[in-house]
Amino acid sequence: MFDISRYPYDTEHHCLFIADEAMIFHCHHYLTNLLRTILDADYIDSRPFLIGSAAHAVHRQLSKLCEGMDTAESKRMAEEVYKTLGCGLIDLSNISERGGTVTTTKSVMSKTWKQKYGLSTKPVDYYTTGYLAAAYSVIYKRPLDEVNAEQSTCMACGAEANTHRVSPGDSNFKHYPAKSETRFCEAPRLKLNWEHEATITNAFLGSHVNFVGNEEGMIPAFGVHIVRNQSDYVNRLQFEFVNEMTKVAGDYGVTLAGELLMEAGHACGFFTYGGIMTSPEWNEHVRPYLDTKEDWIYGLLALVNTMGWGYHTVVELAPDRAIFRNYNDFEDLSHMRMYGHSDYPVHWANSGGFTGLMQLVYNTDLVNGERIETEEGFRKMRRSTQGYKTRMTKSIACGDDYLEVEIFL
Repeated sequence: MFDISRYPYDTEHHCLFIADEAMIFHCHHYLTNLLRTILDADYIDSRPFLIGSAAHAVHRQLSKLCEGMDTAESKRMAEEVYKTLGCGLIDLSNISERGGTVTTTKSVMSKTWKQKYGLSTKPVDYYTTGYLAAAYSVIYKRPLDEVNAEQSTCMACGAEANTHRVSPGDSNFKHYPAKSETRFCEAPRLKLNWEHEATITNAFLGSHVNFVGNEEGMIPAFGVHIVRNQSDYVNRLQFEFVNEMTKVAGDYGVTLAGELLMEAGHACGFFTYGGIMTSPEWNEHVRPYLDTKEDWIYGLLALVNTMGWGYHTVVELAPDRAIFRNYNDFEDLSHMRMYGHSDYPVHWANSGGFTGLMQLVYNTDLVNGERIETEEGFRKMRRSTQGYKTRMTKSIACGDDYLEVEIFL
């Protein structure tokens, strides 16, 4: 019923849309780190936007995918989309117009949270709660603001399964106004200007159709679990977190929240890029073209330009300093769709990823074959007095033509 190959990759803007929702890949290290960052700030009430961010993005998408379908077909579509995206497995057979309970033992968020952090004191699968709220709303044509959704048990807390309940009634999560359509920035690009760029990009272009959930609804790849997220879901988490922190700490809330969000980007850069650059796919399709450490960075950028994150390139590159750009990056475009212009750069995940990439290539032995994708390796990187610093200098949300970030020692 749901066939992701029907949605071609936009090679001009380096993105993928499914039913008008921009889609991006994230690894479980980034997603769990981002969630823990938000939850650790227990002085803000994050639950409403943790659920609402998912519900809003999923509702818009499922509304289009299920258009013209009956109840049974809509349920099947919602189940298949959830599985295909790598979120796990859900069974909606117990859901009726009066609501109901969904129990699952396949949840990528709960599974990977437990792997990474051990037991949690509270349920952590807010995405699935929001997803189910949206699915129930679409299937039974009930307004989203008349849906109540909650998670009562969680494998990350030691339970045998995750339990979620949806029901009609007063909504218990945050709602958002309709967002704008995507507006790409068509400014002339500075190309990567590496002789093997097209070869690497073409080798991985279209491979996104193979990154779909397995029999357990998971996508193990590059040594991590990857999830295909609605871009606006993940980015709204960041933007709402900044807004809440600003309510608490004023202008300093932007700085503090940005530093915390950047850390999640560091985790993505370290674990995802580290996994990619030690994977069999890398060794087969990219490694033969790499002679210098700079080639490793060029090769990585050429590959990730097929992942839906915009077009990555580099302006300057040396071991002690680099300037990266991203045209039509996913964070800036999300902010423009949902909130409009910003007074400050908003690309924390991208910038943190660039920083992690520099650390991997120049400050570890990864290029010599050492596998460093461990929690201790990440902690060592973050504790290093020789670690790279990050300066976000340009942002599309601020009116610039591209994202630009400086990484330096």
